[in-house]
Amino acid sequence: MNAAVQTEIGTTANGATSVLRTLALCDLVDSTALVARLGDQRATEVFREHDRLVRTLSRQHGGREIDKTDGFLLMFERPIEAVAFALAYQRDIAALNVDGKTPLAARIGIHVGDVVVWDNAAEDIRHGAKLTEVEGLVKPITARLTGLALPGQILLSGTAYDIAHSAQGELGATL
Repeated sequence: MNAAVQTEIGTTANGATSVLRTLALCDLVDSTALVARLGDQRATEVFREHDRLVRTLSRQHGGREIDKTDGFLLMFERPIEAVAFALAYQRDIAALNVDGKTPLAARIGIHVGDVVVWDNAAEDIRHGAKLTEVEGLVKPITARLTGLALPGQILLSGTAYDIAHSAQGELGATL
């Protein structure tokens, strides 16, 4: 018997769950050049400050951290939450000046669709695995959108845009 056989709606025998979610992928522009210019120590300080900003904004907007490199893969229940995060992030990242004159820049891709989500076993986490894994077509599409975005740009798929646009009144005047 296949371990991934459905045991109930949306959940497989291996603990994975299929859900409709929004992914946002933030990518710091020219991060490798930044490390080369600043050196490892100073670049690490900048990245840690950046990471604190992303995690704070993600929590404020209902996001969940899925993965991290020089940017973040975040999961949200709704596209409007991802858009609110992205707008706040793009606003606040410009204030993170690297050397008093060079602001950081990022590009963001946002897409919504079915993802398969599961938590890794405690033993795997102790050996370096992430707490939560996310797979599905929405993940590479989000990555492609991020790759197409220009520095400072938020690029949404048509689906994410349509859903977020219908809920735009929820953003309020604070953004």
